[in-house]
Amino acid sequence: PQREVVSIYDDHFATLPSRPPYFIEVYRCAKVGVGECKPGQHTYPVPNKTEEIEIVVPDTTNKDRDSRNEKFYKYVVYNHTTCTCGNLKYRDSRLYKTITNNEVSEAYFKANFSKNPVNLMRVCNVCNSTQPRYQLHPDHSNANPQSKYLAYRQCLPGCVVVQNNTSYKQTSMTSDKVDNVLLTNDILCEAYDGAKTQQQVKNDPQRLKSDQRDQGKKSRVWVLLDMNEPSG
Repeated sequence: PQREVVSIYDDHFATLPSRPPYFIEVYRCAKVGVGECKPGQHTYPVPNKTEEIEIVVPDTTNKDRDSRNEKFYKYVVYNHTTCTCGNLKYRDSRLYKTITNNEVSEAYFKANFSKNPVNLMRVCNVCNSTQPRYQLHPDHSNANPQSKYLAYRQCLPGCVVVQNNTSYKQTSMTSDKVDNVLLTNDILCEAYDGAKTQQQVKNDPQRLKSDQRDQGKKSRVWVLLDMNEPSG
């Protein structure tokens, strides 16, 4: 499995309303070797074994509530420990555990809070580094197994993107063609510093806050080119 930083709430690198931002490090199946998967629909890297990572969080509006009405929640993220070949639907079902009612009692929250994994948002100097992420190929059904997921780097939401780069990544397809995908990688991040950062962004429009620019795969632009088609 490959290391990836994810939101505990969904795969869009986002935070739900009235929940604290919470990002953790996990391992997910994102790569397979050439020839590992047989031809057909079961050509995606999927977990063979998983473990559950449970996180409990308070409602961020608790400070405005009566203490008897405070709310707490539980979320479960899957960590992939071994990988195999399978279908996309199965892999998607092994990212986040579906919980019908994720509200828990205050007693449950207090008993399990200390077991929470490290929230990267609370790590000193976390904005000094970009985070590893994986994105499904825009034409994944026609991509070879080793090209189903594309690696990129992203600043945590709340950090300022100082520098990024957009370039083409070659991907191999089942038709024996090579397609180029336009992929944006964050290169340099820094912590948000109030008025100073606002002035820097004003002076240089390329410096953008990560959480304003990109809330995940829905806002990340992909362009697919066929290397085998003649130009012009």
